[in-house]
Formats: sequence, C-alpha cells, structure tokens
Amino acid sequence: MIGNMVGSYKITDKIGEGGMGAVFRGIDVMLEREVAIKMLRPELSRQPNIVERFRSEAVTLAKLNHPNIATLYSFLRQGDDFFMVMEFVRGETLDNVIRNSGAMACDSATGLLCQALEGIDHAHRMGIIHRDIKPANIMLTESGTLKVMDFGIARVLGTARMTKQGNIVGTIEYMSPEQVRGQETDARSDIYSLGILLYEMLTGRVPFASDSEYDLMKMQIEDAPAPPRVFAADIPQAIEQAIMRSLAKKPDARFQSAAEFRNMLLGATGTAVAPPIVAPTPPVRATEPVIAASPTAAVEPRETRLAAGASAEPVQSTTPARPASSTASQPATPVPQPPPQPVQQIEPVKPADQLAGGSESPSANKNAGKVTKTARKETDAEAAARKEKERKAAEARRLLSQ
Repeated sequence: MIGNMVGSYKITDKIGEGGMGAVFRGIDVMLEREVAIKMLRPELSRQPNIVERFRSEAVTLAKLNHPNIATLYSFLRQGDDFFMVMEFVRGETLDNVIRNSGAMACDSATGLLCQALEGIDHAHRMGIIHRDIKPANIMLTESGTLKVMDFGIARVLGTARMTKQGNIVGTIEYMSPEQVRGQETDARSDIYSLGILLYEMLTGRVPFASDSEYDLMKMQIEDAPAPPRVFAADIPQAIEQAIMRSLAKKPDARFQSAAEFRNMLLGATGTAVAPPIVAPTPPVRATEPVIAASPTAAVEPRETRLAAGASAEPVQSTTPARPASSTASQPATPVPQPPPQPVQQIEPVKPADQLAGGSESPSANKNAGKVTKTARKETDAEAAARKEKERKAAEARRLLSQ
C-alpha cells in the first residue's frame, strides 16, 4: 500500500494496527496536509451490513467539531477496500505515556482527563457514544492537547463482536458492566471507562486485571474496585470519591453526564467553576426619601382649601397651596386625589344699617326706602348663593372622607 493513491490521498508509510485494521500516514495532495488513513480489514469489508453501518456512523462522526476530538475528513471506497481519512495528530498515545512514565501527578492526570471529558461531553450532546475509550484511543499532542479518536467503532462492529482470533472487540479492562453483558449502552458507559482511565493514570494500573477473559468479565460485573489510594496515598480523597462514583456498577449511581464528572474533578482540585452572571442591582437615588414623603404633604393643603370654602370668609383662589417640599422633586407615582370642587367667589355682604346710616348723603336719605328694598333683594340672592356654597363644601368633605 505504501506509495499508492487512495482518492486524493497518497499513502506514505504504515503507522500501526488498529481495531478496524491497518493505520497509515498519508498526504492530501490537493491541500498538502498530513492525514491518518484507516483501512478496514478485509474480513470486515466483505460484510455489507458492517460496511453500511460504518458509513452511517462516519456521516454522524463527520459532524463533530471539537479541539479535543480528532476530526473525520472522509470515508472512501477503492475497489473492495474501504478507508476512513482522519486528522493526523502528532504526538503519542496515552497508552505509551503511561507505559513509559508510570503513574502521573494528580494535577497532570486530572487536567488531561478534563480535556477528554470536554470532548466526550460534546459528542454526547450530539447523540454519539464512544463505547471504546482506552489509552490507545487517546492521543497526547506535542503541545499538551489531548485528542480522543476512534469514535463509534464498537457500535459499528455491533453483532460482529468477534475478531479473527476469536477475541471480543474492544478491551475488557475498560468496559462497563452493561457492555460486558452485551446490553444497550449510553453516555454513562463512557463515564465508567473514563473513570478506569483516570484510575490508571493516577496509579499506573487498571482496577481489574487477569489473564483470563472470563475472570476479567466476571470482575467487571461483580467485584468492587480497590480504592486508588491503596496504590497511591497522595491522591486527594475528593478525587478518589469521584473515581469510585464513576465506577459504580449501576449506571444510575454514576455521574449522569461527562460535564458533571468534570465539574466534580475541578472542584476537588480547587479550580473554581465560573459563577453565573447576575445583573447588578440599580443604585437607590438620594431623592427617594423626599419623593416618598411628598404625597402625604400634598394632601394637607387640600383639606385647608375645603375648610376655607365652608367658612363665611371670602375665598381668594381655588388653587391649593403647594408645600415647599413638593417643589424639590416630583413624586415618581402621583397619589390619586379627588377632583377639586369649584367654589364661587362672592362679594362681602354689607349690612343694611350701613346703607341707611348717618354717614350717607342727604340724597341717599331720600331714597332710603328704595335702597333698603333693593338691599333686601340682594340679601336673598346672597343667602341662596351661600347655601349652595355650603352644600358643595359639605359634599367635598364627604368625598374626601371616603
């Protein structure tokens, strides 16, 4: 295959063997970029149902776009062979890192796993489950970025779970109990596998190990894992609790999302989760106490005006007096007041004896009878007006008291 063209990709060398077959490095001759080319094993390529499921899965995986997920570029067929073209990630697998360096420091391990959780959470929200999380499927780049690869391979293989050697597809050391039983899986199965991955990163070993696949499957289903602090005493207790929760046998007892697992780890390592943004409370204006007192002060002059309207003294104006405090600021919400009642202005009443008194001129005395008669008529009109005014004043008081 070295030197051959697959579509617009030229195969340059072989990288290794994967769960689906051989993995090659190639060059996109059109875009001049490196790619990883995975070739389906011949026995899988001859099974139409496997090929169709793989193609359908590739269509879904091509929609994933996240910095912690290796991007799928294309799915090709050439002759009887099928190829998947992926982003080429420079670095080494997490499997090699653990094998060469052993257990990691807690901060380094949790930081890398949080990157994996971010990528996995993105895939879960897109409705995609990995189902084959293990160190060999996770790449650590030269810049320290973690990339999750090989999404959906376990699902693509489906019922054809046996390889040509007769082994179960996938690695039992990282499988959830429901996967071992062959039951339907969901996002919580990936969380179980991620818990085992963190366990291994911190201790340098997996929770369950055996040369017998049967014994290993039985352990995954029935046995409780030894707490990781048995093998690494410097692991914080909160980190250990998070790992043990992710490894619960029942899915309902685990973290229900990758984001929940990540937040637990961040809290345990002292990395605060960003608080929600709260809108600031508007400041209280300094004039509000004056505004609150204004409506009460404005009622008093209306009482004074109505009382004056009921007296016998002449009324000078119907406009109520405004207190000095109300001129400083206007109330934000005016207090409803009863409508003012119009008050008629009348002339002061002159007593009849002044009209006929000695201070008047003689000509006035001659017409005294006539003047007296006219005065009596004016007095009757004024009396009627005064009664009307008193009636209106009483009505206004009644309205105000309601």
